[in-house]
Amino acid sequence: MAKQSKDEEVIPLGFVFIAVGLVVVFTAVIAFILLIPRTPGQTLQQTQVVVLPATPGAPDVALLPETGPDSGADALPTPNNETLAFVQGQPERILIPDIGLDAPVSSVGLIQVQNSAQTYYQWQVPPEFSAGWHNTSAPLGIPGNTVLNGHHNIHGEVFRDLVELEEGAEIVVYGRARPYTYTVATVALLPERDQPLTVRVQNASWINPTDDERLTLVTCWPYEDNSHRVIVVAYPAEERN
Repeated sequence: MAKQSKDEEVIPLGFVFIAVGLVVVFTAVIAFILLIPRTPGQTLQQTQVVVLPATPGAPDVALLPETGPDSGADALPTPNNETLAFVQGQPERILIPDIGLDAPVSSVGLIQVQNSAQTYYQWQVPPEFSAGWHNTSAPLGIPGNTVLNGHHNIHGEVFRDLVELEEGAEIVVYGRARPYTYTVATVALLPERDQPLTVRVQNASWINPTDDERLTLVTCWPYEDNSHRVIVVAYPAEERN
């Protein structure tokens, strides 16, 4: 009888240890699941969006100089030119009389680049004499920031003379043959290369969405190098009369 009583005490205690172990394992699994990003958007929010990249290997890449054919850059699923061809107000041509510019505008998207275990999203730039419309920026004629980028020392040098613009200069952008006229309000020359992350984030903020209607042009500087960004901001001409 004494042996039976001892067994009766030991067996329930074993069940207690098993139950406690299962609770610990279950809690750990739940915590692990909650820590896994559930949507691609969460990953995007934790990355740094930079101002202006270039075609892999092009000299305009100042922020991530190792970007190139072997960098592991993958194209993101962004709308292509065919998809956006019928967007009302999509920029198709840009004229800037003060610097003698008359150039087409094409749609560009983002590419994903890994650098030191950090994910970056960079804007493509047309590898030709053409400005690139950021295809997530505002179309012409509506509130928002319409962003165009372009090379300044390769591939036709479409924005070579952008730095020469002054306040008050006129910019005309065509969408579906309709002209949209803007007046330059700001020309900013921003140091980019070797700058701390806080500075580069501030530089990138110029291409963020806005509540007002504006046009933002972006390129690099100087001609022999790419250490700075040139930012030109213009507003609809009728709003500045």
